[in-house]
Amino acid sequence: MDSLGSNSRDAVSSREGVLSDERMPDKRALEDAACAISFCLDNKFNEAEELLKPWRRKKHGWLKTVANAFTGRKLEEYTSEELHSELVHAECLLLRALLSFIQDENLVSFIKGGLKIRSCFQSYKSFWSMINSGRTTGANDDPEFISGTQMGLGAFNLMVSLLPGRILKILEFIGFSGNRSFGMDQLLTASVTDTLRAPLCSIGILNFDLLITHILGIGDGDIERCETILDRCLRDHPKGAIFLFLSGRAKFLRGFVDEATSLYNESVDAQSQWTQLHHLCYWELIWSHSVKGDWENAAHFSDLTYQKSRWSKTTCLYQKAAFLSMLRDPGEPVDDLVIEMMREVPKHKQRIAGKSIPVEKFAIHKAEKCLAQGNRLMLPGLEILYVWNGFTVLAQCPGLLESVLCKLDAALQYLRSDSSSRTGYLDDLCLVQLLRGICLRDQVKFSDAEECLLDVIKRHKQLTFDPYLAPFAEMELGMLYVKMQQPDKARKQLISARSNYTNFLLESRLHFRVHSALAQLDESEPDRSH
Repeated sequence: MDSLGSNSRDAVSSREGVLSDERMPDKRALEDAACAISFCLDNKFNEAEELLKPWRRKKHGWLKTVANAFTGRKLEEYTSEELHSELVHAECLLLRALLSFIQDENLVSFIKGGLKIRSCFQSYKSFWSMINSGRTTGANDDPEFISGTQMGLGAFNLMVSLLPGRILKILEFIGFSGNRSFGMDQLLTASVTDTLRAPLCSIGILNFDLLITHILGIGDGDIERCETILDRCLRDHPKGAIFLFLSGRAKFLRGFVDEATSLYNESVDAQSQWTQLHHLCYWELIWSHSVKGDWENAAHFSDLTYQKSRWSKTTCLYQKAAFLSMLRDPGEPVDDLVIEMMREVPKHKQRIAGKSIPVEKFAIHKAEKCLAQGNRLMLPGLEILYVWNGFTVLAQCPGLLESVLCKLDAALQYLRSDSSSRTGYLDDLCLVQLLRGICLRDQVKFSDAEECLLDVIKRHKQLTFDPYLAPFAEMELGMLYVKMQQPDKARKQLISARSNYTNFLLESRLHFRVHSALAQLDESEPDRSH
């Protein structure tokens, strides 16, 4: 890629003359695109933009696409340029699908845009059939076209493989399919080729294993695989901000929290142009400080995200208030500054595709609960850490896990001495027991963990503010049985969590996690189904 980059840099000044030609010179275009990607990975965003500016001209390739559709031309009859145009068009639709997938946890916009996204998926399937047809088509010996097809098919299969069954049935009806192993194999194969999209495939794998599986699953990404990829990427781009950030994420998931914090800060310092990556680092710094119980710094980075990004103001403001609340003893009313934040939280809510954002609904509910029960919340910082799957990291840090368990034990002692008649008492008790059950499970104290989680489940009809605690306790009990190597009990509990509760906060998030846990059980017991 470096050799491609040097050729392109030498030729930037003469590009306008080259582009007067009617046909885009494929080799030169690929060289410049590869060089631009390399620039971006080295934080040279202005240079990448300048290199690509001369290529920014109006083309009418879409007219050819429409004409091809009406004349019935087969893909095998397309020229190389036309095939690559179709591939780029499919990639634009793929990016749209990815944005829908990320921004809307309920996937309403993903399903509403299903037909457009389906046309993209079908394009990739057609490309793949042509590549594997055995006929000489000009595509099956074009490494750039092959790797582009692998990237699209891989990304789609990984996305769809995460979807809960109720959503997957809708998508299968309109022609989608999702195979996680196949999708990952395609990205891995393309990531080690000497092609334009190889680094993009590497980034896709890293994001899936290090981020997406932890937000929309049970955190079962392959960290060792990611570390191998990151070693390779950092050799080529040692100061690349995106790879420093992802390396920090890998360290964090391993439980090396201080190393992760240093890498996030290094990523921020590495460049100043791509501020959105700074916001990702601030977001991750929230959690690296939270797991250590450094609530002041967790609140500081929540505030930075609130002030500087265009992300959910509701979520960021609530998180700041929740972390500041952790500076007081359990059950103690929060101060006036936090009360004002809680009142402000609902004013920033957004809607996507006409629907509320699930995590915003959660934040608003908790803020209103705080105000309704005398300006107090029970351990809201630990609760929000759990919501974002942060307890999986605590499991890697025995000292930090023990510290959190001590805090939960102190809260339990307070609750047992408190009046059981006050508003929200049982909800607070069940939250503490849920989190204690998770900590005890991770300390391999299975009997004690089971007792805590069953205590929450049996009280599900008594919960007034937070009925979501019962289905999440059922899910965590299922995960406990997985650790105890009792797959039948695990499967029964997970299906109960998915099927026996409706209309509770974070319902979609629970369905994603249950789906991932059941898929993991299916891999270990291929003859079983759910």
